[in-house]
Amino acid sequence: MALDYLTQRKDSNGAPKSLGADRLLGNLSEAEKALQELANVFLQHQSLNSSISLDAAESAESKLNPEAPLLNMEAKYRALVEQIPAVVFMAYLDKGIGEAYVSPQIETALGFSQSEWLEDPVRWYQQIHPDDKMRWSEEAAEMFLSGKPLRSSYRVMARDGRVLWFQCEAKMIRREDGRPWFIHGVGFDITERKGLEEAILEISAREQRRIAQDLHDGLGQHLTGIAFMSKVLEQKLSDKTLPEAVEAAQIVRMVNQAIDNTRQLARGLHPVAAEPLGLMSALKKWASEVEALFHIGCSFRCEKQIAIQDANMATHLYRIAQEAVNNAIRHGKAKNILIRLSSKSGTGTLSIQDDGEGFPKQPASPPGVGLNIMDYRADMVGGSLKVQPNQDHGITVTCTFPIRGVE
Repeated sequence: MALDYLTQRKDSNGAPKSLGADRLLGNLSEAEKALQELANVFLQHQSLNSSISLDAAESAESKLNPEAPLLNMEAKYRALVEQIPAVVFMAYLDKGIGEAYVSPQIETALGFSQSEWLEDPVRWYQQIHPDDKMRWSEEAAEMFLSGKPLRSSYRVMARDGRVLWFQCEAKMIRREDGRPWFIHGVGFDITERKGLEEAILEISAREQRRIAQDLHDGLGQHLTGIAFMSKVLEQKLSDKTLPEAVEAAQIVRMVNQAIDNTRQLARGLHPVAAEPLGLMSALKKWASEVEALFHIGCSFRCEKQIAIQDANMATHLYRIAQEAVNNAIRHGKAKNILIRLSSKSGTGTLSIQDDGEGFPKQPASPPGVGLNIMDYRADMVGGSLKVQPNQDHGITVTCTFPIRGVE
């Protein structure tokens, strides 16, 4: 249904034409302000006769052409949106109106003229990055079914082959009787910001790998040498039946404990091995460590092997699971946690289900840093994150993401 709404309109002869309305996207505060202004322009037409004073020419035209007031509003709409440094789209869903609009910024952003973008019925969908199409379809359908605004980031392919990131803010407006009236959206090119964020994450990950390597090869080896020397000393003192042998043995135990702690720190900084099945192994080990450390039930389930070729993606997914588990224990007081990893038709799903206390009755506003970080990591792998209450108790965190080479 969502796709039908977004792909069909009619020309002056009543023939179907393309909507061309893509997922055009934006800085959230600016987008909401712009969308409110745009909505006001169209909503004003319902009280046009009482709130707008037309001059004689406009009055005469409105008598001759009942659609003139609406056309006047659309002219004001276009004048407004063409001053906004973003791509704006609007599309009526009423069959009796059947109009669509995309701002001229589409050409600057993606290299397609307004007419090119609108005339091809499927161009807008074709230009969405393949890894984001399924997520776009699901989120658009949810907007139509629930009426909630669509807020998300997508990759879009420009005419010259470049891949751009757009932040989308889209809404569906209904008539007073509840029938869908029109959708409108605004979008900002956030490619540069995404590039900077990705670079920062890569630098952070590289530094973590370096520190992990230093801990293993540097401090770890140094402590191993001390443990060996302490053991030799303990043996010598024991051979001479000296009481200091007991203290030397204690030093050996403490140094060995320090070695174990160093290895755990190194593994925590670089938890996922750089191999296709590294994520599966890391999640299984993490679940066992949670059980041993917190004395709760924590298990990992994966019915078939899922190879994640991208090491960065695997690390992001691991961190999402790690944060979700930590939240379930700290805030939800969960006693049982289930981590699942599955795939179907090129789409992977990572879910973390707990039996904790669930959402607080008065949720904090804005959302916590942990949730924002999980959402950001899901965004970085081209996926989406949902946090939903379970039917009985607890919360389920679900991350869907694109993967290649699996069935």
